[in-house]
Amino acid sequence: MTARPLRPRPAASLVVTDARGHVLMGRRPAQSRFAPDAWVFPGGRVDPVDGRSAHDRFAQAAVRETREETGLRIAAEALVPLGRAITPNGSPIRFDARFFLAPAPAHDTALVTNGEFIELAWLPLVQARRLPLMDVTELMLDEAVARLAGEQRRPLLLTYRRGVARVTRP
Repeated sequence: MTARPLRPRPAASLVVTDARGHVLMGRRPAQSRFAPDAWVFPGGRVDPVDGRSAHDRFAQAAVRETREETGLRIAAEALVPLGRAITPNGSPIRFDARFFLAPAPAHDTALVTNGEFIELAWLPLVQARRLPLMDVTELMLDEAVARLAGEQRRPLLLTYRRGVARVTRP
């Protein structure tokens, strides 16, 4: 008898970029249950305090998680939806995550990690692309680059079918 796939938990992430063309990323500890030793964007699961409507819940979760993990205070009104990704069925932890593009605060703010990252840094977009990344992180990074270059795109959806990634723009 095969086990039923885990139900994905709602989550949200921010792809924060600054005026220099850098992106904020953090490296997860090697012992993490999800994405060990990978470079990711700040984010995490949606909590009941994050809002009522679907968009507000995900946007507020992304802003809250970014503040908790980095110390940055991002205005929720400034978020641009990039896409949605649903972790594959066989994953030990599953997420149904929304990703948003956000500008860094105009004032200088020191980064402060809460321990969820072993490294936290502003990286040039080209350099960030060369890091050990999960496919969803690569995809959202490429999406952010296109949006920053002025391309108008509908938010994408990344799903997996029989272990193969599928990208659509519903």
